[in-house]
Amino acid sequence: MSEPVTQSQFAEVLETMKAMQSQLAELTLEVKVSHAEIREKFNTIDQKFQIVDEKLNAIEVRFEEKFNTLEAKFEEKLNTLEAKFDEKFNTIDEKFNTIEAKIEAVRLEVQTNREQLVDLGKRQGSTENRLWALLVALFLMVAGLLAKITLFDGGY
Repeated sequence: MSEPVTQSQFAEVLETMKAMQSQLAELTLEVKVSHAEIREKFNTIDQKFQIVDEKLNAIEVRFEEKFNTLEAKFEEKLNTLEAKFDEKFNTIDEKFNTIEAKIEAVRLEVQTNREQLVDLGKRQGSTENRLWALLVALFLMVAGLLAKITLFDGGY
């Protein structure tokens, strides 16, 4: 089926091809423009990512600085509290040692007082014995004097 192509049909095909070529050129131009727009948007997005990355880095630096500052303050506070605790503990330990020394002194004093009481008890016992001896001697002397007066009254 090959029919002869007429000049008008040929011109029409040529015109259609030219129109297609023109459309292809327009499409190519649109693709190039779209490609340029996409590249521009990509560059813009890349710049925004870089800005975000820089901001994140700045935030990270600030965070680290604040964290280090807080850590230093916390460590300082902890050291201060530890020093106060040690001071209080040493004070309490000194007071405990003082109280322990006082208790030991009181214990020694009580022991000394007990020894003195035992000694006083012995002295009191010997003093009582002497007193009884004196009373017995006085009683015997009075009894002897009464007996002499009553029995040997020589007529005075």
